[in-house]
Amino acid sequence: MKGGYRVLIVDDDPGVRRMLAKIIEEEELALVIGEAENGVEAVELAFDLDPDLIMIDLLMPELDGIETIKKLKSKGFSGSFILLSKITDKMMVREAYQAGVEFYIHKPINRDEVCSVVEKILRYQGMEKTFKGIQSFLNNQQSSSVIEHIQKTVTHSKADSAQKARVVAENIVMDLGILSQSGSNDILEAMEILSGLKDNEDIKLLQNLKVLYQKIGESYNNKGVVDIASGEKAIERRIRRTVEYALNNLANLGIEDYYHPKFERFAHRLFDFSTIREEMQRIQKKTDKRPKLNVKRFLEGLLREIKQEETGIFR
Repeated sequence: MKGGYRVLIVDDDPGVRRMLAKIIEEEELALVIGEAENGVEAVELAFDLDPDLIMIDLLMPELDGIETIKKLKSKGFSGSFILLSKITDKMMVREAYQAGVEFYIHKPINRDEVCSVVEKILRYQGMEKTFKGIQSFLNNQQSSSVIEHIQKTVTHSKADSAQKARVVAENIVMDLGILSQSGSNDILEAMEILSGLKDNEDIKLLQNLKVLYQKIGESYNNKGVVDIASGEKAIERRIRRTVEYALNNLANLGIEDYYHPKFERFAHRLFDFSTIREEMQRIQKKTDKRPKLNVKRFLEGLLREIKQEETGIFR
């Protein structure tokens, strides 16, 4: 099993539990350490088994998925959650965000989506633990020369830098609630490419998205990725749809709570104020007009966020 990660599956449908367990075990994503058929049972098992990840159904008897997550978080559970649901109701989505859910798998269960979401969240967990371990080590060192040496080693390693940039990008994509969207891979690939360039070079590349999309396709080909369409037009469509999804998520958060930390942080850094306002009005059915999407603005803002977070990881 990859990384020795432990998963608890919670769903009142035994068929769904069996299917998820089978996918996770066959793909060697993690170790399924337990199953629960309702939220009450899940709360007990979570603290007995201490899983890294809980995959939990939204609609269950006794205690639904969102209420179960709230209860676990209130009791100090620090693992991650993936919500299983075929519900697309916006109020439910907002409530899930507020409960701390950032990862979704849509029903009916799709093997590729399960693999993609589970792999990404567990990989992020692993990198987060690594960074925290290094940070703790740095903080506990008495010798400044040791700290300086480790920081320089990390800074000057291109491989580590690219990996770190991708981890930070994945974290932000998770915050935006777009991890399960097909274009999230393209956006992450774009950020990895742009983060490896000098400031003037990344700005220049962002001015010509057509070339950036071509480079994403070339990167897929160089990595031997065969299950993703690498054509420029396909990449452009996927990214655009995913940016639209991010806009919708943020606008919904803003309608519910204008001072929501995610809305405050991302809304006006990734989108124009007028774009956010128009999407909020459209959701509230005050207009039928769809806002004009500025993909370039979104990518530029995302790259700035990544660079700011990268520079703060080892402070």
